[in-house]
Amino acid sequence: MTIIPLMAGLCCFSFSFSHSTLWAEALVPAITGTQETAPVPMIKSGETLTLARALAITRQNQPAIMAAQGNVSASQSRIGQAKSSYYPQVTGAANYDRISPEGNIYGIADDKSYDRVSTGINANQLLYDFGKTSAKVDIQKTNLDSARADLNAANDLAVYKTKTAYYDILKISRNTEVAKETVKQFEHHLEQAKGFYAAGVKPKYDVTKAEVDLSRARLTQIQVNNNLRLAQVTLNNAMGLPDAPDYRLEDTLDSTTFGLPFEQALGMAMEHRPDLKSLLLKKQAAQQSVELARKSDYPTLSGNAGAGYSGDTTTLDEGWNAGIALTVPIFNGYLTRHQIGEAQANAGIMAANVTALQQTIHKDVQQAYLNLSEASERITTTRLAITQAEENSRIASGRYSAGVGSPVEVTDADTLLLQAKADYNQALYDYRIAQTGIEQSIGMAGNGDIPQQTNTP
Repeated sequence: MTIIPLMAGLCCFSFSFSHSTLWAEALVPAITGTQETAPVPMIKSGETLTLARALAITRQNQPAIMAAQGNVSASQSRIGQAKSSYYPQVTGAANYDRISPEGNIYGIADDKSYDRVSTGINANQLLYDFGKTSAKVDIQKTNLDSARADLNAANDLAVYKTKTAYYDILKISRNTEVAKETVKQFEHHLEQAKGFYAAGVKPKYDVTKAEVDLSRARLTQIQVNNNLRLAQVTLNNAMGLPDAPDYRLEDTLDSTTFGLPFEQALGMAMEHRPDLKSLLLKKQAAQQSVELARKSDYPTLSGNAGAGYSGDTTTLDEGWNAGIALTVPIFNGYLTRHQIGEAQANAGIMAANVTALQQTIHKDVQQAYLNLSEASERITTTRLAITQAEENSRIASGRYSAGVGSPVEVTDADTLLLQAKADYNQALYDYRIAQTGIEQSIGMAGNGDIPQQTNTP
């Protein structure tokens, strides 16, 4: 494998082409959702960063994942809030008043002010509410499961973005080496043209043509190098480390044969996609909300007890109370009917959203497989194009060196070779992106690369 240095110079161009067979049976144990892992060390300057390490850093530092983890914690707290109705509700109160009577008491004028205090404690315990509290708890538990699925979806998306940025750097790094080779080639052409012109066998046009070609090649090199720096910024952002030091990447932009059949991948996507799981759980919570709304007209049975002191500061009286209360809703202006209607409408919306997402997943899987097939065909074609372009460049350079060719032939041949190599790198990148798209579409992106068995052709 080739190590790609970033921000520290240009890479060395290297490529190996291999085939591998994917075993679908290895996928099922890997689809277990997001798991907590030990803290990942930060990137050191000059470190060689593998894809697996980049993904581990992403899972630890990406703010979108942290936000989704916060939603899980909030959902866990909402379960506790719903369960709080099962426990006694205890309140304490204390009151102080300074009272000045008006008029007279029993015909005797008395406007002497006095203090009045009261203190007490009251407890209320829900005895039975015909399943309303338990329904609220069940809804929050379903919402917690949905939040966990959302966390897995956030993890999958973050990992997908990191993989895409990682492969983008590998592609551009290879293109920087191609651009560097092209500059050297045109420098050689310029030296040749100057030599021929000095010897009087070639016109001044050949020199100026070579100078223009060299300037264009250097311009392309500048643009590609800047694209590489921009791609590193994108990867740093995807990992959640915008100020990461300079590092190197392990080049794994090799093509592999993806052996999972489309029909099996589609079934796995419908079963394991975390965003679909989340939406199905939201639909379930909406249906549970319909049942909760229907229970709004049910009675509530509760018990209460209290004790306290009240009176002026010299004569405090002690008192207590205990009892059972049955609260029966009689008429609330059709509130319950409209709450049921709203809950049913929300459930219908969720059902429609589930259907829409299932159709989107079907499209995503189809598109990813079509892109995979198209990229695979382009890899074969562009490999042949490189061989042909290299031969064409060799012939054009030989003709010019022999004094029978023109500088236009040389420029065209070198341009075709540059484009062929760039097309090849793009095909490798597109194949990897299509494979990563399949992994995400079946709910596997957040679990790293799909296990593969590599076969060397």
